[in-house]
Amino acid sequence: MLASTLPLFLLSDWPAEWLVREDPLPPHADAVLVMAGDPGYERTTTAARLVTEGRARLLVVTGGEPGPGDSAESLRDWARRKGVRDEQIRMEQVSAGTRSSMLAVQRILEAEGVRTVVLVTSPYHQRRAHAAAKKAFGSSVRILNHPARSSAWSPHRWWATAYSRRIVVSEYLKLAYYAGRGWI
Repeated sequence: MLASTLPLFLLSDWPAEWLVREDPLPPHADAVLVMAGDPGYERTTTAARLVTEGRARLLVVTGGEPGPGDSAESLRDWARRKGVRDEQIRMEQVSAGTRSSMLAVQRILEAEGVRTVVLVTSPYHQRRAHAAAKKAFGSSVRILNHPARSSAWSPHRWWATAYSRRIVVSEYLKLAYYAGRGWI
């Protein structure tokens, strides 16, 4: 019975939908944290909107890798174009991945007295990013999930394209790796 049920499970939306976490947002949070790996600036646009609407006082951008969407500088520059003021932006510029971003950001949040942060990343990355943030920040920071709407990925019929299959399988492998390392 399991053998006949497994393919149906894999051809459902559930494996991809499970990766997506979204919380109701309060009227105001201390900060919005946007993860690098954002070449189309969808994450940064979403995060910048929250700050310019007055939903948070700070925007924290991550990224220690070179290139558009991978460097904190590129995310900062995009956020500026979207109306976020320089004095509202904090940058983490040493990370090369989700875990190292969270460890570096923790120091920024502590220095700024942040108690509530809205985590913005791609929908498929939200579960792992949230778990890594929880591990890095501990109980001192409340983390709210607000995935950016992706123009290229949807959990609906994720198995139908090679692109979506690669993303979903890759995220599950990364979750397993993070769990095995004790990072989540």
